[in-house]
Amino acid sequence: MNVLLRQLGEKSFRQDLSFLFSGGIIGFEHCPRFLLVEDEAHDPFRWLVSLDQSGLRFPVLNPLTVMPEFIRELPGHLVERLFSSDHMIDIFCIATIDGETRKVTINLKSPVLIDYRARMGEQVILPSEHLSVAYPLI
Repeated sequence: MNVLLRQLGEKSFRQDLSFLFSGGIIGFEHCPRFLLVEDEAHDPFRWLVSLDQSGLRFPVLNPLTVMPEFIRELPGHLVERLFSSDHMIDIFCIATIDGETRKVTINLKSPVLIDYRARMGEQVILPSEHLSVAYPLI
């Protein structure tokens, strides 16, 4: 399958490398299939690219790389899944990049979990009242 990415051009990906978000991403529930794309030029960011809506992509970042204490905000059952040897799960936060101000924020309130073995993804809303949907990075 070929996917056109503005940052990377047209790339080929195997269909079996896609992830199914049964509940979609908040605001994009009609788009359940995504690819997680690495781009060395934008490391540590990755791209969550929709296979259902052309041009829909989200820059994502593992929040633990910029805020290690974020782990304390996660419910115990999520921490167990993240560090369990039975699972291969990563956590990411969707980033917003303001083109004019170049301000970068991440949504700590609603992280995305990627389960590599099950080929599933899910976005969760964390119960903490003080987590920001626009935590500034830059």
